[in-house]
Amino acid sequence: MKRIYNILLLMLALTTVATAQTKQTPPPAGPAPKIELGKYEHFTLKNGLKVYVVENHKLPVVNMSLVLDRDPILEGDKAGYVSMAGQMMRTGTKTRSKDQFDEQVDFIGANLSFSSTGFSASSLKKNLPTLLDLTADALLNPNFTQEELDKVKKQMLANLASEKDNPDAIAGKIRNTLLFGKNHPNGELMTEKSIESITLADVQNYYNTYYRPNIGYLAVVGDITPKEAKKLLNKSFGKWKKGNVPSHNYDLPKHDGKTQVVIVDRPSAVQSVLSFTNPVNMKPGAEDYVATQVMNTILGGGSTARLFMNLREKHGYTYGAYSTLSSDKILGRFNASASVRNAVTDSATTQFMYELNKIRTERVTDKELAYAKAYITGNFARGLENPNTVAMYAISTARYNLPADYYANYLKKVESITAADVQRVAQQYVRPDQLYILAVGNAKDIADKLVAFDKDDNSITYFDAMGEKVDRSAAATAIPAGVTADQVLANYIKAIGGKASIDKLQDVTVTSSATVQGMQLQLVHKQQAKGNYMQELSMNNNPMQRLTIAGDKGKVEVPMQGVNKELTADEVKMQRLEADLFPMLHYAKMGIKPELTGIEKVDGQDAYLVEVKVTEEQKTVHYFDKATGLRVKTVTNIPTPQGVMTQTSTFKDYKDVNGVKFPYVMEKAVGPQSMKFEVKNIEVNKGLKDDSFKL
Repeated sequence: MKRIYNILLLMLALTTVATAQTKQTPPPAGPAPKIELGKYEHFTLKNGLKVYVVENHKLPVVNMSLVLDRDPILEGDKAGYVSMAGQMMRTGTKTRSKDQFDEQVDFIGANLSFSSTGFSASSLKKNLPTLLDLTADALLNPNFTQEELDKVKKQMLANLASEKDNPDAIAGKIRNTLLFGKNHPNGELMTEKSIESITLADVQNYYNTYYRPNIGYLAVVGDITPKEAKKLLNKSFGKWKKGNVPSHNYDLPKHDGKTQVVIVDRPSAVQSVLSFTNPVNMKPGAEDYVATQVMNTILGGGSTARLFMNLREKHGYTYGAYSTLSSDKILGRFNASASVRNAVTDSATTQFMYELNKIRTERVTDKELAYAKAYITGNFARGLENPNTVAMYAISTARYNLPADYYANYLKKVESITAADVQRVAQQYVRPDQLYILAVGNAKDIADKLVAFDKDDNSITYFDAMGEKVDRSAAATAIPAGVTADQVLANYIKAIGGKASIDKLQDVTVTSSATVQGMQLQLVHKQQAKGNYMQELSMNNNPMQRLTIAGDKGKVEVPMQGVNKELTADEVKMQRLEADLFPMLHYAKMGIKPELTGIEKVDGQDAYLVEVKVTEEQKTVHYFDKATGLRVKTVTNIPTPQGVMTQTSTFKDYKDVNGVKFPYVMEKAVGPQSMKFEVKNIEVNKGLKDDSFKL
């Protein structure tokens, strides 16, 4: 490892797998192959459930997939209850507890999962009757309990906490908000408040209303005949009662016809997630759909496409740049995206706009066109090797009222696309003059570079991570006269009890715990006033990592990874700032000059931002509540061999211990992973021995 991280970041970093894009050379173009989609049989049960059976006797396995074809649902102040209802379909029935249900599924080696719009199940052919019995029990007799609701809520809140500081997740949410508006199901966002407000009645009402067979499409694929399937399904699902399912229509926001720049500010970010998106009026199976896929393959569909070759290979702005163009019953979309360094945000945007304009104004070459056709043809043919694809094509044909030969003729349509077709659809569906240019990054570093791209009113629109517009006017973000970083830090020290009280702490031991995917984590932090530290992380009572600093030396140990590394002098310095419970007291002695950079909202309250730069590569932004002075959040950027990783920590529920306030709830998030640590015990002045800090 090139660098040692703090103990929590290390644990998460070790679970992160970096995936590399590899270039693929497609087969040479040739005539469109004749497509044999494979045979399927379709029948409808008396309750309206439409079934599509694809026989495949190569393996003694049967797969089932149910899709409930309903309109999107506006959840309002209970946003999240639809997803929650889907998760709770798998938390026990009226005849089986969750543990009993799980045990029986595991016993037959089956897979069974539910969502708000259906289920997926698979097992060996000999175990199919048992699997169907279990599936029918979950489908017809779900038992929604408060205990399971509370568990699902806790999980969803943890996911929400991690998404707040995940730039890719933020970008996805804000894109939807821009395209659909917050009063549309596809644009509204879950919040802590909306999740907490969900009740069992909400979950039950969703199930009663929308889990109906007459809007269901069931694919059955594998070692089974249509006759066998019909007999088994009539027995298992025959009692599932049909019902009237409401339909919904919603108005979409109108784009004002000019390119707009939108920024979500992440003050600690050293790179920006860029998105270039515009709405597309394209329904599934639309006449232009195939041509748009050929066009997008050339523009940004892979590691040999124009965007990738320009922004990565030619300019080195990013690890990868891509685009997509999707169809949808409500509203399709075009989107191009990449993560780039702050310093090249404007240059990268210039190159994106160059490529988006070029695909519209110049016809693609014969070589590019042939490559795209070969690439699409190869992917389509490989997809047909999976029998599940045949069933899903059959379902899509029925759901979207496509011509019966739509997929059989798909490759003929691909082969017929010309360079003129590519240019035509690019001009119609890729609109650099009507884009939302969205940047999730450090506004201080990138705003001035992007404002020139805004063609609406030559000013930038700001959103927070929860999709709310933010006032970034000078008046709203102005730091009060006379307030400095040193003053904010001094107020924090005063708010937690004062330096005199902190100096009385000769030693501190903090024990906290968290639960991650059912596993119990315990974090023990020991600290002496003279500067020795120890942090030890255990999982289910098994040691995972240990960080020790004694004097000017340090070591990190990760038994499961075989890591036992002594820290360099610079690493010891960094770990002191990460591990110390009160790092602000040591900034002057360590030659660190904090900078007050602005005011931002944290959970609706104004907070001062104090930036601390440890090295040129590593920096931390502390957020201090303007009213209370307490630290409420910290965002740290740490360089790793896989690129910059961001760790976000939030601090809540301060309590007094021996005259000093400590946060009793600490939420840690790195990328998509989040943990909520709750303090179980804090002991002070217990006479910790130096033996606790042996290297």
